[in-house]
Amino acid sequence: MSLQFDIAKCPFSRFGSYFSLSIIDWGELGKGLYLHTHHGNSPRAFRIDPFRGGEVLEFETHATASQLTLKPSGGGEVAFVISGKGTVRVRGRGVSLRLEMPKERWTTAHELPGGAWAFNMSRHGVQLALEMIKGKLNVDAPWEQGKGFCKESSRMVAMLAPDGGDTFEAAIDEFTTTWIRSERPAFDACREEAAHEHAQWTKGLPEVASQYEATRDLAAYVNWSATVEPSGYLTRRTMLMSKMGMCNVYGWDHVFNAMAHCRHDPDLAWDQFMVMSDKQDQYGKCPSSMNDREIRYTFSNPPVQGWALRRMWDTSPALRTPERMAEAYDYLSKWSNWLCNHRTWPGHVLPFYTHGFDSGWDNSTIFDEGVPVITPDQAAYLAIQLDVLADIAHAMNREDEAAGWRQKRDGMLTALVEKLWKGDRFVGMLLPSGKIVECESLITCMPTVLGRWLPESIRTSLVARIREHLTEWGLATEKPSSSKYMENGYWRGPIWAPSTMLIVTGLLDIGEDALAKTIVRAFCRMCADNGFHENFDAKTGAGHYDTAYTWTSSVFMIFASQYG
Repeated sequence: MSLQFDIAKCPFSRFGSYFSLSIIDWGELGKGLYLHTHHGNSPRAFRIDPFRGGEVLEFETHATASQLTLKPSGGGEVAFVISGKGTVRVRGRGVSLRLEMPKERWTTAHELPGGAWAFNMSRHGVQLALEMIKGKLNVDAPWEQGKGFCKESSRMVAMLAPDGGDTFEAAIDEFTTTWIRSERPAFDACREEAAHEHAQWTKGLPEVASQYEATRDLAAYVNWSATVEPSGYLTRRTMLMSKMGMCNVYGWDHVFNAMAHCRHDPDLAWDQFMVMSDKQDQYGKCPSSMNDREIRYTFSNPPVQGWALRRMWDTSPALRTPERMAEAYDYLSKWSNWLCNHRTWPGHVLPFYTHGFDSGWDNSTIFDEGVPVITPDQAAYLAIQLDVLADIAHAMNREDEAAGWRQKRDGMLTALVEKLWKGDRFVGMLLPSGKIVECESLITCMPTVLGRWLPESIRTSLVARIREHLTEWGLATEKPSSSKYMENGYWRGPIWAPSTMLIVTGLLDIGEDALAKTIVRAFCRMCADNGFHENFDAKTGAGHYDTAYTWTSSVFMIFASQYG
């Protein structure tokens, strides 16, 4: 059975394209089907409605990897395909189509020579050209006084309709400064090209048990369709976290996408791993998030890159070339030195966070008492990264540097246990006071990722605490019996893909295979039942927030193929 999906949960898009179509309930013009452009902060370009007899029609949708089809009430059909990377083709039969651009200041529409229309989304740095290929186009865009000094289009509504027949065809192109009309292949040829490209992508996907094949195929589509071509700040092909809501790449999310594809598409995987390195600043700090038009440095992210790289190279040894070792060494050495030099308090070895955003666990209860705070997760990740740097330095015959990294690693591991292990648990430490912070967040169990580097007594205690977070669906990020547990509390209860994977790998490293596989199977079943949400209710498995999040689909593919 070919791939089919619900565009209210997973956007219709294509590898490389900045366009997507999805049904959302947060659009400026109300719940409905919107065409999005994912440049900058991913604005809604048009609300889309089938139209007949002066009325907007309800419709059903049918989505495959290559075509989105609307079936309006009363008959007719409207189909969409993405041609190349920057054009949406539309074909209608027996119905008209109404497009309305949400009104923003300095957003205007004007006719172009030849009858096409340009829609200038100036606040987002992108323009769209709407051209009829067959049929008639009517645009209602009154030129009236805006809120400021200038006149502008007070509304922008385009009606696409048949003209003397039953069908119409149109194209929507994106451009920045100058619209050059492109060739218009036949609509069916555009669909076939997209279908062929997606079929090529599916070759070599990881094998999974039969009950997970359909979920694997959807996960692979989520990742394929979330990828955009290089543009602006994005200097590589980049898998956004989503084309639904979280339409950026973030400073730790990207590594899980890299890990998922290191065998399937090694070059793309390497692009995902290295994407943040291209924008390291002069101090070695990486962006915390970016898209092609916006980049943010003011927060940090947890240093999981070394952990990810080691597992990528173990999974796909062909990735470990001299050139890539040199790239990774430059990237991770600058990043690690920034943490050691600029995120440690005088007199301390362990790095601190200045906000929950730094950790990726935005509102974890470990941040309730304030910042800066030293937490056990960051020290554990950094110790692994320092060890990976030592291995790379050794492979590059830089023995003095390798020894230096090992010394830092050992100091990090020693300080982690001496400063943050209190009896049967890891804790946080506020700076500069040194006050101990205790909480019931799973973040205190993340040093499990260190595996056999931890003393056996600590490993035993951590496993016991991890079991206290385990529900039918996986690992709650706040212990369910905690007074601060919240069912839809972001990092105060729900299950997340990255925390799950990090702990699973640590459990496997220390021989806790049964517990690890219990967690893996619960996570895979949850994704099969509920899709690839940003996070999930720990007690019911229901999804929360973004409905097509790539680190969730990536972790599912890793789990289902390697550990399921």
